[in-house]
Amino acid sequence: MTIEAGIIAAGEGSRLAKSHPSTVKALIPVAGRPLSHWVVDGLRAAGCGKLTILTNSRGGGVAPSLSAAFTDIEFDFITADTTSSFESFRLVSLRIAETKEDFVVSTVDALIQPEDVSRFINECRATKARAGIALTLHVDDEKPLWADVDEVGVVTAVGPDAKTRRAVTCGLYYLTRSAARRLPEASAHGRLRDFWTALVASGERVSGVTMSKTIDVDRPVDLQAAELFLTTEMRP
Repeated sequence: MTIEAGIIAAGEGSRLAKSHPSTVKALIPVAGRPLSHWVVDGLRAAGCGKLTILTNSRGGGVAPSLSAAFTDIEFDFITADTTSSFESFRLVSLRIAETKEDFVVSTVDALIQPEDVSRFINECRATKARAGIALTLHVDDEKPLWADVDEVGVVTAVGPDAKTRRAVTCGLYYLTRSAARRLPEASAHGRLRDFWTALVASGERVSGVTMSKTIDVDRPVDLQAAELFLTTEMRP
């Protein structure tokens, strides 16, 4: 299985800036390596051979760091100071959709087992859904984005519309080219979570695939949990 992937690394990482004020989030060291290297490792192990990486104007060190560490991967680097997480997602999605029928997009702080990434892609493709959200039952976030899923794996509600609230999103998404081409203008949503909430509410069939344990590296306190996860549980 091969697929292309994108990584959104354009956020400011304001909460992690408290512990690493001079380092962009993508390059913050975790278990001896930059955070973005772990995410790329996981995607590569899952069969992603080309990666589109979005950084902001402060992330000039990300491209040379990744290019030097992963000489077997084809990178497409984009630099843009986007105004929202949805705009970042939209920019990466439209770029990949120029040449690919389907793809995945990850946030730069989502640590997910490679076999879970592969299963997510396979299940989204098998259901022929135009969009998919990776979910986890491991909830360790100040503001989790809840998602309800029915018995056949279709997301029925996201965010404030969710009722059962057993699973949360974990920073990995699937889109087809047709779904990417129907993305609204960047100004339509202030946050990526608002887009997914609205998409599901519109009646669009969105696959929800539950991962095993995942780690979202968003706060200084998450770094220790991430290091433990990477050194004892992550299997690239």
